Amino acid sequence: MKRRVIQIANSTQLISLPRKWTLQYNIKKGDELEVEEDGNKITVSTEKAQESKNIEVDITGLDRDSFMFLIRVLYIRGYDEIKLIFNEPTVDHYRINQKVRVISEIHTEVNRLTGIEIIQQRENFCILKVLSESSIKEFDLIFRRIFLLVMDASNDLIQGAKKGDRYLVESMEEKHNTITKFMANGLRLLNKYGHPNHKDTSAYYHVIECLDIINDTLKDSARSIVQEDIKISKLCDSILVKINDSLQDFHKFFYKFDAKLIEKLSSDRFKILDEIVRLSKKLSKEEIKLIMHMKQIIELIYTLKVTRIELEY
Repeated sequence: MKRRVIQIANSTQLISLPRKWTLQYNIKKGDELEVEEDGNKITVSTEKAQESKNIEVDITGLDRDSFMFLIRVLYIRGYDEIKLIFNEPTVDHYRINQKVRVISEIHTEVNRLTGIEIIQQRENFCILKVLSESSIKEFDLIFRRIFLLVMDASNDLIQGAKKGDRYLVESMEEKHNTITKFMANGLRLLNKYGHPNHKDTSAYYHVIECLDIINDTLKDSARSIVQEDIKISKLCDSILVKINDSLQDFHKFFYKFDAKLIEKLSSDRFKILDEIVRLSKKLSKEEIKLIMHMKQIIELIYTLKVTRIELEY
């Protein structure tokens, strides 16, 4: 949209703010806005969130995983009050091949999210409401925490698999839920406020979503190790350690941009892929399945590397 410049006296020049935007963020006379210069562009932003949004959704007919992801998506999208209607008390949980109670699974998902609670519950509906909200000023701390938790989870999985420490491997479920809570909160902040450096919003959103996939990969790998009682050989361990090392290297690269690390991440990726092919005939079927699942992390690091380069410029 275009705005005509208004001249006041000999020095002051003004343009009007879009009415739709000021209403959306409840901008009023006397409010302070952040104005940043970026070449031939000027960015005007506010720390205010968008106006409170409510939504009503009928989740009848959805399976357990689908409606739990729906709740998370509505939270991330910035809704502050969510009414869920369900005409059946139970739903299919395909992973365990059982019927589960809808309200119990809603409680499970709510516990994975920050600041939201069930404020009303009846036989065929419940209402969720965000009662406390993080500030966008906390985003960088939340993002760092996400990264550190993912790396810790990866380290623990590798160590647990190597030592046959079933407890450490099983702890991935709790770690996954904790990481999910931070990730959903970070994505919600990006949706409601945008990143403090506005042009980086989409890049950070992409990084968190990729880390979320890595988080799920670690959880699913842990489940396979436990359920199939996979015994990790030295050859399999060698590959898993290298995948984990690449994740640690990417973390270093993200916070300290270094051309040498760019080259190392690329070189290590191809070395690991070659090693998987070379050793595949010497691994058990269960180990191959595990390695191929963990291989996703290498491909995600490759994608994340490109995004980090984008953030630098």
